[in-house]
Amino acid sequence: MPARRPPADRPVRLGDVLRAALERLPDAERLADHALWAHWDAVVGPTIALHARPERMRRGVLFVAVDSPEWMQELQFLKHELRERLNLRLGRPAVRALFLVLAGGA
Repeated sequence: MPARRPPADRPVRLGDVLRAALERLPDAERLADHALWAHWDAVVGPTIALHARPERMRRGVLFVAVDSPEWMQELQFLKHELRERLNLRLGRPAVRALFLVLAGGA
């Protein structure tokens, strides 16, 4: 049953209108997954954000580029916690796993 529209004399927040429109798109969930890029720094903290950046997401696997082998090893221990925090921020289990890759260049 479709949601009822508010009476015409009541204002509707633009964010609610856009959210409803995006939810109707076939790739709405994939678009919503990309919100994690906006939340990355806040979720992982400033120190990790300096050394690791999300690159892409595919089928629930978030590929994260890490700038050194030392940070890659450190983040191996934090992968599950980071996944849980990202999913909590997104409000759903969008990230099944984190896959760490060594970034090229320094």
